[in-house]
Amino acid sequence: MKEKQLPRRIIQYICGLVCMAIGLVLLKRTVWGVSPITAVPDAVANITPLTLGNATILLHLLCVVLQIVVQRRVTLKSVLTMCVGVPFGYLVDFFMWLWNPTLNLWQKCIALVLGIAIQGFGVALISGCDLMLPAPDELNNVIARTYDKKLSNVKMIADAIYVVTAIVINLIFQHSLASVGISSIASVLLTGRFIGLTLKLFPRIKMEPFFNANAAPKESA
Repeated sequence: MKEKQLPRRIIQYICGLVCMAIGLVLLKRTVWGVSPITAVPDAVANITPLTLGNATILLHLLCVVLQIVVQRRVTLKSVLTMCVGVPFGYLVDFFMWLWNPTLNLWQKCIALVLGIAIQGFGVALISGCDLMLPAPDELNNVIARTYDKKLSNVKMIADAIYVVTAIVINLIFQHSLASVGISSIASVLLTGRFIGLTLKLFPRIKMEPFFNANAAPKESA
């Protein structure tokens, strides 16, 4: 059964990546900050010749390296998560090139809500496939499983680290908070709600587990 669902999983996964990239770019175009995971690549892209997509690929590579360090071994899944990070970075750059408007206040508000909603929809599509998570999310899972911690707590700490790192980079090199703002706060507060709403409205996108190793970490202390 799982093998028969593989083509559907792959198509759904690709759609999820596209939605995540579109949502990321919508938030970026509000100029009100980006989501916590994107904050560090955005800060790096602001002070280097790297594009936002290339900086995102580097973050994914770092997260894969950290997965290997935490697990003390190279796994197929770690390698595959990096293979996902590269096309995702290129998708981000493509949509950044494709859509670069000047938005008024109301258009920015609409872009903010749509960006978070579309990102949440994309995350729900990807998590429903039970294939490879994006490297930052897989790193959270690896840490939670390895050290028997709550995934929600690990994610909260990771998001805080991303935001603080982005703030430090921006303050040192740009004397501003360009990567962190209203969109960042709204993303933290609302993305999970949109993911839950998507799974409730479209329950069929959640498939049976494909990788046994991808089982959810225990919610222990």
